[in-house]
Amino acid sequence: MKQINGLIINQGPSYFTCHLESLTDEFKSCIKKHLQSICHGVALAEKGLSGQTYQRTLKAFKSRYTPKTGNIKKGMIGELLAHVIIFELFDHFDVVSPYFNMEEKSQRKGFDLLLAETSGQNVWITEVKSGALNKTGCPDKSTSNFLKTAKSDLNRRLNESEMTFWQNAINSTNNSILDCKDYKDVIIKILDDELVASSDGKARSDDNNVILVSVLYSDINKSFDYKTVEKVCAAINEEAIFNQVFTLSIQKSTYENVATFLFEEELND
Repeated sequence: MKQINGLIINQGPSYFTCHLESLTDEFKSCIKKHLQSICHGVALAEKGLSGQTYQRTLKAFKSRYTPKTGNIKKGMIGELLAHVIIFELFDHFDVVSPYFNMEEKSQRKGFDLLLAETSGQNVWITEVKSGALNKTGCPDKSTSNFLKTAKSDLNRRLNESEMTFWQNAINSTNNSILDCKDYKDVIIKILDDELVASSDGKARSDDNNVILVSVLYSDINKSFDYKTVEKVCAAINEEAIFNQVFTLSIQKSTYENVATFLFEEELND
């Protein structure tokens, strides 16, 4: 497994934990390297369009981020951190959903991230829950609650007959997978099958693979225990409400300095 300076990693067959000790120069470089692909989708970013340069992407991020409430800002940074870590460390996945909502600057209607195995065999629906410590003040309990909330939300949505989720997923995939990838049509067919099931009132959570992501903002010196995440992931798998379950749990002391870094980058034009 590749290492990133400032990032402490633990992993098992069904979970991955990251404690981001500080926003190091190496991690900043990862953000810079992937930002356009994250925000617009890989296929569009590869086209090198003038409207999607690094500086214009930073400007677009600022316009989306600045007017939001504190809780939404935490969620936006949480999703961004998840994107960066997946792009940089999960070589067996391609992200097939852009970070930016294409239709508007409001929150995305549908799934937080869509991942496709580079083998082209499976799609993974991803839900991200971010925030500070809950009332218990315990990093383990807070992280567990985020994962359980992500589970509950995805379980509900994947059992709803809501066609819009899958229509948005198909549109996102077109902008994110390069046409040269031989599995693009396979992934779109998988999503279209889910759209048909939703349309016919036959939506089911247990035929979907999911990644549940928690992002905790609290003092990194009081970190959650990866063994807690391992236990939560095992318990969710035992419920058998999804086909396959993987969890990604991140902890960082604050979210503000990620936004500050991006704002400073935008000023460096």
